[in-house]
Amino acid sequence: MNSTDSAGDKLHDMKVLQGMTLEQIRTVIEIMQQSSDAYMFILDLSADIYILSEKATKRFPFRTMVIENCTETIRKVIHPSDYEMVASDLEKCRLGEKDTHALEYRWMDRMNRVVWISCRGTVVTGAEGHRLLIGTVSELGRKAKADNVTGLRREAALRLDMGNLLQENPGSVHYMMRIGIDNFKEINEKEGIEAGDEVLRELAECILKTVGENVRVYRLMADEFMVVDEGQAMELEPRAVYRQVQQAIAVTAKRKEYSRFYTVSAGVLEGDFTGKTVEEIMRYTEFALNEAKRGGRNQMRPFVQADYEVYLRKLDIRKALRQDINHDFRGFEVYYQPIVSTAGGYKLIGAEALLRWKNDGYDNMSPAVFVPILEESGLIIPVGRFVLWEAARACKKWQQYIPEFHINVNLSYMQLHKSDLMRDVEKCVQEVGLDPESLVLELTESGYIETNERIKELFRDLKARNIDLALDDFGTGYSNMRYLKEIDFRTVKIDRSFVAQALQSEYDFNIISHIIDMVHSLGSAVCMEGIEEKEELARMMATKPDMIQGYYFGKPAPAKQFEEDFLLAKDSL
Repeated sequence: MNSTDSAGDKLHDMKVLQGMTLEQIRTVIEIMQQSSDAYMFILDLSADIYILSEKATKRFPFRTMVIENCTETIRKVIHPSDYEMVASDLEKCRLGEKDTHALEYRWMDRMNRVVWISCRGTVVTGAEGHRLLIGTVSELGRKAKADNVTGLRREAALRLDMGNLLQENPGSVHYMMRIGIDNFKEINEKEGIEAGDEVLRELAECILKTVGENVRVYRLMADEFMVVDEGQAMELEPRAVYRQVQQAIAVTAKRKEYSRFYTVSAGVLEGDFTGKTVEEIMRYTEFALNEAKRGGRNQMRPFVQADYEVYLRKLDIRKALRQDINHDFRGFEVYYQPIVSTAGGYKLIGAEALLRWKNDGYDNMSPAVFVPILEESGLIIPVGRFVLWEAARACKKWQQYIPEFHINVNLSYMQLHKSDLMRDVEKCVQEVGLDPESLVLELTESGYIETNERIKELFRDLKARNIDLALDDFGTGYSNMRYLKEIDFRTVKIDRSFVAQALQSEYDFNIISHIIDMVHSLGSAVCMEGIEEKEELARMMATKPDMIQGYYFGKPAPAKQFEEDFLLAKDSL
């Protein structure tokens, strides 16, 4: 293990960075720099602040160690042909799609000369949820050298070779396979860098033994390799190559008595390479590999253009969402659907707050489409705060008509794990002046059934502050009565799909009746969702629900319309 790796790892593990000032971080970098030939850096992906060692500012055209609004500054340093690749990778790190940055590309020095560099970094979460990329930049010289761990040529060489090949004879490429280790981060963290290097060498040997001499193999940064078959050998198709690599790994593990075992995933690009650029090829193979890992790992996936276009659409939607959030939640609106009590007739007692988003580029997009994108990107945290505050203000206003009126607000799993939910809720109810008992936080059954102890403690703290919980979509996830008892939900909401089954089947009707009895025995109320017709209402009332929510009593509506239809209008229900 070299000094660069050692110093970089120390930096990666420094969780104290979360509470440090820029000046303190700068001092840390300078201290760490003393033990390394590489340039240390910290990039705040959220705030666009770049902090790097003073030594780097003398070699490259950076004016100072701390660079705010650094995007344009970095653009001037990176070679123009490499900027798109680097910017794309950093954007993925910023959005939370990946937690490592490992690329070889070109910087321009102070004399405007090309310098090949290797940039390696790991993302940690800093204060206020900022994503910090912490790592090192090492000079490779004017062209790529061999990888010092595996002896293979590196990514810069791959890009150079592919550029020449695509220009001279693109039809000669049979396939390209990108192979990645599934649990490499775990190996490095638990066993150390030296163990990780050993795995990389083992895998390189397994690949080389499988493909033969006529197939090119490169080591990309981190835990990935690229196999390029120019069609000279063509003895093995991609899937056969992948399976033989898997078998070679298993043989190695058996020989070492399974002291260390790992699996690999692979993404493959086949077909006509004519007209494709090196950057397109790298993106396609990366996407295919990521699809294999998202699909469960330890498998190979071919690149599928249609899937890639869906992925790009998601990226476009994410970009539009982020832009609208940054413009004071432009296009976002909270709708409200009435919740009706069944005690002594049908009486309006509350509403569920439901998020809607309107954008010129995406007309009438369903929350089922954009909410998962908000969750995957972490954007659900600021949007969740927006919904909470809007709903609390509406509830406070409407209590002038119905003093016991309550508001239900949905929570994302991400909000529980990545935000200070207790602080957000307490601040909201205090500043709005809302009685905590008027707020009900809804949790989706399927998303919380494996809740850890820290989250359970959060639930207990919420209850201690008189903020009630509701279990939403009951019947769609892992129905578990023990879970209901542990969390102490005020309300269990029976999902529409469960209700629909009960309306069609006497057997399912009896099941739902027994479930409601059991929920009542645990001290929780039942809200039946999705009641749309008078006949449905009459039938399901026999199960004795405490509340009803559905189109029969009202569809979700903007705040003004909800107030006019259900609070100002006489005999609205």
